[in-house]
Amino acid sequence: EEEEEEARAVATSPGGRFLKFDVELGRGAFKTVFKGFDTDTWLEVAWCELQDRKLTKVEEQRFKEEAEMLKGLQHPNIVRFYDSWESTVKGKKCIVLVTELMTSGTLKTYLKRFKVMKPKVLRSWCRQILKGLHFLHTRTPPIIHRDLKCDNIFITGPTGSVKIGDLGLATLMRTSFAKSVIGTKRRRGKSGADRSPFHNPSSSSPVGTPEFMAPEMYEERYDESVDVYAFGMCMLEMGTSEYPYSECQNAAQIYRKVTSVGSPPCPR
Repeated sequence: EEEEEEARAVATSPGGRFLKFDVELGRGAFKTVFKGFDTDTWLEVAWCELQDRKLTKVEEQRFKEEAEMLKGLQHPNIVRFYDSWESTVKGKKCIVLVTELMTSGTLKTYLKRFKVMKPKVLRSWCRQILKGLHFLHTRTPPIIHRDLKCDNIFITGPTGSVKIGDLGLATLMRTSFAKSVIGTKRRRGKSGADRSPFHNPSSSSPVGTPEFMAPEMYEERYDESVDVYAFGMCMLEMGTSEYPYSECQNAAQIYRKVTSVGSPPCPR
């Protein structure tokens, strides 16, 4: 009976292409991921439900434009993005994202499980991450991830391939550390920041994870190089199995260190 329940779709996409099953694959602070199915390709997919962030009309339009652009991205080191739409779950509004299903976990889970990784494996991971970033950064206009970290870099177990995921989520994550840490309204970014589809000009503060944010992200005057900085933080975590700035107690301490020193001390 349990198998029959799991096999029964509990929701469908507006066009009927994607099905949702009542099988939870993961849960975060603002999202829940379920097993889904693509009736066009007969492949399993990830059905991700995001808490409604109460986007303004400008933000909604921007996200729709980004979603259309993301659908066209195909690269072996980028998690495929299939579709998105607004929905209602248990009386609450949410945004649904359908992406490629990654079943082997993230770099973060691998680091927790194995602690020490062989240099050969680390080199392979780094090469693949850089290939994915190069692909994103050479689009027209360049695509900036803005929240690259080991938690959203996924692994395909059978092949060992690495893929960058969670593209587009930054637009929906309006709660950020920078505004509360700095306590002042930041100016809108220019040049690369304005032209990037992942920079939100209507937001008063940048989005990201403090430990992986380059100093210029706090000023919202940045370009795609902030992803390279975050990649460096990923390398540090991969090489030490410790989070960057693990000695800090809160985001304010991280901000002070990042903006005064610029690089974290390497754990011994």
